[in-house]
Amino acid sequence: MTDTRWWTDESELKQKLGAAREPKRTPGPLLDSALGEWQRTQRRDLSLLNKRGSAAIAARARARGFVERQLTWPTESAALHPQPLARREHDDYLEEQLLLTTSAPLRVPATVLIPKGVPRPCPGIVALHDMGGFRVFGREKLLAFEGEPEYLTEFRQRHYKGVSIMAELVRRGYVVVAIDALCFGRRTVEAAQDPLGFQQRRLEMDAEASQEFTARVSREEEPWLVRHVMTVGRTWPGLVLADDRRTVDYLCTRPDVDPSRIGCIGLSFGAYRTNYLAPMDERIKAAVSVCWTSTMDGLVGYNVGGAMGWFSLIPGMFQRMDLPDLQALSAPRAFMAISGWDDHLVQPFGIAKAHLHLRRCFENAGCPEQLGSLVYDCPHEFNREMQKDAFEWLDEHLQPGT
Repeated sequence: MTDTRWWTDESELKQKLGAAREPKRTPGPLLDSALGEWQRTQRRDLSLLNKRGSAAIAARARARGFVERQLTWPTESAALHPQPLARREHDDYLEEQLLLTTSAPLRVPATVLIPKGVPRPCPGIVALHDMGGFRVFGREKLLAFEGEPEYLTEFRQRHYKGVSIMAELVRRGYVVVAIDALCFGRRTVEAAQDPLGFQQRRLEMDAEASQEFTARVSREEEPWLVRHVMTVGRTWPGLVLADDRRTVDYLCTRPDVDPSRIGCIGLSFGAYRTNYLAPMDERIKAAVSVCWTSTMDGLVGYNVGGAMGWFSLIPGMFQRMDLPDLQALSAPRAFMAISGWDDHLVQPFGIAKAHLHLRRCFENAGCPEQLGSLVYDCPHEFNREMQKDAFEWLDEHLQPGT
């Protein structure tokens, strides 16, 4: 049985199946007709939509194996070697700054928050930061700090209604960890070249300088790095997932974390990271993906330039399965998809089709109660109403305070 708290009424989804906006930018005469034809010939033979019972279990295993192969990233076995950098005490939690080995030999900065006065071990959450056209900071988008620049505060207000997501979660009884994804914050070229100087410069930047920095990283540095990663036979999505999986590895080594109660949550790029991490890592028992649920036909020919970053391009995947099929690999573990009807990145009909697709997949897997499927009348954001539902969903499945 589904819990009606966690499913937007299906009639609302069906009413949106014909809803479309004008394309942001089409490929033009060179590709428009070809893309439509190529879409019609996609096999989607790994889709979970019509698989039931034991067939659904076998189909999930096949699809998961296919995605693993396409990501072309080996399982990491190097030691994490966590290196403490700083520790700060707050009224109701502790904050630790450290370095981890993720995709060896890469060393990655991480922030960990540990709740005070709660039973141990605690459930753990991997908090996955967004993109938002903003590269100067990564994990700090999810946690305000004293002396932060005004443009960072304004960004958090715009996308999270001013809420520090990591602080909210630690106060609910979770150990929370976040890393900078590659090409964000301390994992940008400028930061690598001059770590101390970069930290000072980004605190002194204004909004215009931040935008110039982001444009340089997005248009010049990231594509250049992607080419190098592909040159050695790996993929950018594989690197993103490997880093996030290693963050789970780290949580599971902590004595104050219960490895059987691990979750993840993210908005936008963080949602897409969730769409990889939750299906592909069975240690994730509950996940929340905010504003990145759509069928691919809700993107092609509409806003690929704004929506489909290098992180979302797994070679060959969308020939054999749709995006909600990837999310559905989380079943029978708990997965919540949250969307906004006014999300400018995707077509409304793509959102509606994807949520209906997910519901049928979880029903066919015999666990519809493990799916959260909510759509709000809002844009591409993680507002307070969404946060309330997301946090309550995580609490229900991970049981902090027990």
